Amino acid sequence: MRVATYNVHDCVGRDGRFDPGRIIEVLAEIGADVVALQEVTLDTAGGLIGRLETATRLHAIDGSLFARGIGRYGNLLLTRDLPLCSRLHDLSRAGREPRGCIEAQLALGDGRVRVFATHLGLQRGERAIQIGRLAAAVAVSRRPALVLGDFNVWTGSAALGPLIRTGLRHRPVRSYPTWPVPMAALDRILAQPPLALGRCRRHESPLARVASDHFPVVADARLISSG
Repeated sequence: MRVATYNVHDCVGRDGRFDPGRIIEVLAEIGADVVALQEVTLDTAGGLIGRLETATRLHAIDGSLFARGIGRYGNLLLTRDLPLCSRLHDLSRAGREPRGCIEAQLALGDGRVRVFATHLGLQRGERAIQIGRLAAAVAVSRRPALVLGDFNVWTGSAALGPLIRTGLRHRPVRSYPTWPVPMAALDRILAQPPLALGRCRRHESPLARVASDHFPVVADARLISSG
């Protein structure tokens, strides 16, 4: 199962132009089975959810968090197969921009995987509380988890400690900004055994350099049999 996380910057590219078509083309380049998108306005002209589903042939799970005049804004999870179930977790802090997490359960081989797609806050204290809540949600079930999103963690990985203690593992990849060079590993993919990740990589195509201010991060995931 190919998985990806991508902060699309509201489909506004490095050139300041709003162009969902470029984001769709980048997604086509990646060819992922599961994609977590952040900073998405879902009610823009042309119906962005419908366009994404049609172009990618993926199913969309709406994780919008608030309306901001031009449409509902937040996260979106795209999956190749229909989810077995899904829900939203509220990670918001009073006085800060609303934040949340989509949780979906997907079939993978003979097993099931829980996928979490999120975009955490900008302040360190805010993120610490959100990471704790996310870790608690991951720990509820013994089914393996895959956590995708923009964590806004700029230095090191110590802030992800509560998630790491649930058994999640990751390989940081610098993904922000797309110009002049990526400096920070804001966008992350974490997997919990028996789910294993192949090499995490930055999708650094010419189009991805201009379509958003973040590069997508991509990895291949598979369930490892205990037998």
